[in-house]
Amino acid sequence: MRLDNDASNRSQSPSQNCSNGSTRSPGSRAGLGKIANCSSQVKSESNGSAASYANGNAVANGRPVPATFFGHDREEVTRILIQSLTDLGYHGAAGALCQESGFELEGPTVAAFRSAVLQGDWTEAEALLFGTSSYDNGGGVGLAEGDDGGYGKTPGKSVKSSWSPSRIIGGLTLAEGANASEMKFWMRQQKYLELLEGRDLGSALMVLRQELTPLHQEVGRLHALSSLMMCQSAEDLKYQAQWDGAAGESRMHLLSELSKSISPSVMIPEHRLAVLLDQVKENWISDCLYHNTAASPSLYIDHECERDEFPLKTVLELRNHSDEVWFLAFSHDGTQLATTSRDATVVIYETNTFKVLHTLTEHESGVCYVAWSPDDTKLITCCQAQECTARVWDTRTGRCLLPLSQFTYPVTAAAWAPNGETFVTGSQDTKLGLCLWNLQGDPIYQWEEDNLRVNDLAISSDGQRLVVLLEHRILVFDFVTREKLCEWSLEDVKLTSVNISRNCRHMLVSMNDNKIRLMDIDTGAVVQSFTGQKQAEYIIRSSFGGANENFVVSGSEDSRVYIWRTNGHLVEALEAHPGGCVNAVAWHPTDPRIFASAGDDHKVRMYEIPESSYLYTGIRGTSGV
Repeated sequence: MRLDNDASNRSQSPSQNCSNGSTRSPGSRAGLGKIANCSSQVKSESNGSAASYANGNAVANGRPVPATFFGHDREEVTRILIQSLTDLGYHGAAGALCQESGFELEGPTVAAFRSAVLQGDWTEAEALLFGTSSYDNGGGVGLAEGDDGGYGKTPGKSVKSSWSPSRIIGGLTLAEGANASEMKFWMRQQKYLELLEGRDLGSALMVLRQELTPLHQEVGRLHALSSLMMCQSAEDLKYQAQWDGAAGESRMHLLSELSKSISPSVMIPEHRLAVLLDQVKENWISDCLYHNTAASPSLYIDHECERDEFPLKTVLELRNHSDEVWFLAFSHDGTQLATTSRDATVVIYETNTFKVLHTLTEHESGVCYVAWSPDDTKLITCCQAQECTARVWDTRTGRCLLPLSQFTYPVTAAAWAPNGETFVTGSQDTKLGLCLWNLQGDPIYQWEEDNLRVNDLAISSDGQRLVVLLEHRILVFDFVTREKLCEWSLEDVKLTSVNISRNCRHMLVSMNDNKIRLMDIDTGAVVQSFTGQKQAEYIIRSSFGGANENFVVSGSEDSRVYIWRTNGHLVEALEAHPGGCVNAVAWHPTDPRIFASAGDDHKVRMYEIPESSYLYTGIRGTSGV
């Protein structure tokens, strides 16, 4: 088909949105206190000097101990192993290693700080972290030991301090670039929220005025916190603050966030060995061109996938169209495949034997697009040129449920809302360029933009974002509020297709002059570019593919299918549809070993791994249809 038709990192600190909730890595930190302090002598944990926790036995089992572990710092390796054994629940083994090696996981001040945070003793926690010779916390609640009214502790609980001001000296060594004011804000915010949860509004107000406000953080954050004073109950507070309370995971998450700003030599980052192993596997996968499985690689051997384990062989040709095949899409469950053609038909196959289930013939001109409903029981088809319609079909019966014929210019694309009750169409018709419909055919919302002639569109799987391609512009809308969030202009190219990643963070955009770009939805930043394919005159579509969307795949005007890793490395350029364009490619949504391509040669090709290692038997041995 020709190009020219007729017509913010959402990263979040624990203080944002007054929330301390987050997903944590597996492994419990609750048992750290059991093995944190062995009999080794701690040299220093304070600001101003790096920490050391080693006695460092020079002899073990009668033999000298090497100074390093295969070139790695022996103390670092041992302390990480102690932490990992604890994470695994092997507290006895961790304690034995601590005792035998003479190395400690962390010193007594760190252990006391950890305990203070988890018990909600905020005065002690702040003094241990930053160092002090008194309980001075800015004139706020809990000004002196024994006279804090319990405000620095868990509401309803009495926690006796286990330290004396005279032995608090310099605090813990902070990581380079750590923001001490921000760290104080996080702890005092938690203290404030816990007081609100305990309905001690007077003390909470004092914390807000005398402890949080003097830190001079963003006014908006303080306003959000102050508004929580109006909450009528603890449950209302938790809902409004998106916070799970003192008895939930909020303190553990706070400790996790604080630990990132403490020197790793003092407080090892959480689950350090697991993180290191993840990085090893990620590097393996990134360097492996043909890695196409969701299974985690084994640690026993270095990982590498072979070329013959990748779907590169054409095993089936579908020949049910009499003209160029313009588009194709698998159903969400992978049991059906819909293909569209210039011959004005849509063919629906079941994907076990690729028997034709339905041939939809009511269109009068070429069909350029299909969109499966979330439950796969309905299909939207879009028609270009003379007919300029969209239709909704029942995929179980092949019957047309709803024709939309209000358009005067081609309908180019459609997408379903996640609830399956409404859908969006894009058209070259500026009066109905971007419109939301119900299943009765009523337009329930219409976006208003200058020169709104839509080439393609997509809705994120979480239902939050609507991305729209015009000829030279990308528009991003909040699909819930209908508000336009951002817009980018690319005057030097013509935009043809868009897909949104499963994690809803990125969009894959195809454009002429042989360009495909992976872009951040919120910022428009180009994350990766993909080159090699040819696209200058016609609409060529790209998509994500493979296990975990590790690949990008595209058709091309040079009759080939191009496959890249998402890091931009070209995997293969397959000869696919001789004598014409490869217009679209679709990867099987549940079996990463299968994908399909649509070409100008009137054919749909199915690709799989070579038979010698092929495991999927549904279409093996099937000849052309």
